Amino acid sequence: MKYRISILSFIFLLSAAGASLAQTSQSDYEIQKDFKQHYKQLKNKFDTVSSPDKVRALMDSIKVFDGHYQSHYELLNKALYPETYNQKMDELKQTSVKTLDRLETINQKTQKMQELQKQLTTYEKNLQQLNQHADSLKQAMQKSVQNEKRLSSMVRNYRKSLEKRDDLIMAFIDSTVVAYQQMDISKMQNLENVDNPEKLKSNGDALKMIHNISQENLQILKKNSGNLRLQDYMRMSKVENQFQNMWNRLGDKITEVYNGKNADQLASEIDKNISEWNKALKNQTLATLNDTLQSNGINLKEFDSPKSLYSSLNLYLDGKIKLSKKNASEAYQDYKRFQKFWNKIEIQWSSNFADAGLITQNQMASIDQKVDMWAENAKPASSNHVLAYLLGASVLLAVALGVMLIRERKSNNKG
Repeated sequence: MKYRISILSFIFLLSAAGASLAQTSQSDYEIQKDFKQHYKQLKNKFDTVSSPDKVRALMDSIKVFDGHYQSHYELLNKALYPETYNQKMDELKQTSVKTLDRLETINQKTQKMQELQKQLTTYEKNLQQLNQHADSLKQAMQKSVQNEKRLSSMVRNYRKSLEKRDDLIMAFIDSTVVAYQQMDISKMQNLENVDNPEKLKSNGDALKMIHNISQENLQILKKNSGNLRLQDYMRMSKVENQFQNMWNRLGDKITEVYNGKNADQLASEIDKNISEWNKALKNQTLATLNDTLQSNGINLKEFDSPKSLYSSLNLYLDGKIKLSKKNASEAYQDYKRFQKFWNKIEIQWSSNFADAGLITQNQMASIDQKVDMWAENAKPASSNHVLAYLLGASVLLAVALGVMLIRERKSNNKG
């Protein structure tokens, strides 16, 4: 009987030991399972979190998570091999920091874009008003052809309206450059897993406005060849140059930020408009320059390209320098007219001529040298030279009179 009880006791002890061992084994397994499950949940939350505050809350959860499983460090190292517990926790912490940085960047850029959007709305409204005013003047000008005095006044107002419009465009360019230079697109990439990418998009106003400006300015040139003067084209050259520089530097960035369905098409059309705008501006400036020279009595050989312009200027100056060497007084008035015109180019428009691709800075310097050479030969004799000539003539006259008087005395003495 005792023997039977001993056997039963032994079996019970074995059963209890087995149960205890199974319970311990199951507890380790559950720890590993719970860790991996909670870790995955935390990691997934970073893929869907939408604000910096929520990220900070998740950072606090990571601390609690780490504190809970830190005591099972060795057990989890074995379960995570070849990775370690510390590596997994570092990975989770780095993810939280990167996500926080990205979302804060999104908030900053979104705020800047909202500010830019307000500026764009103001610019667009003002530009629309100026366009409407210019269109009204244009229509009135077409109806007032019979009254030259009234038409002349309207043309002046129309040109002033275009000048205000160009000033507004320059302000828009400056504002756009500042705004987009501060917008680092590289920090805004790969955000689709962090936040809704629609948050980064706008309604495309900046890109559309740039497109509209390039298109409208091209139309203004095509429709106003008879109403604009050389100074208008010089101002427009400055605007076109600044506009083109802005687009070359920031076009890709603006297109990327305003990534609408037709963004690439608008960008392509802007490139085309700027190219045609530049070409039309250059051609009309050359034509107006021809007319301006003629109206100022400066008869250059006609030109239709920057190369022929430079050639005509050299040909004209070479001829005038040669003529002035033969007859300075005859060429002096021509020199004064050209000097007045050229001084205006040098002082007011030299950079515009260079930006428009009409005359390079080196060509400008070469023309300057010839103008100086012409000045040396074209200037009439100075007043000092005239006085010297008069003094010399007086001395000769006095000598002649003295000789005549001496001869007369001698003849009287003989008589």
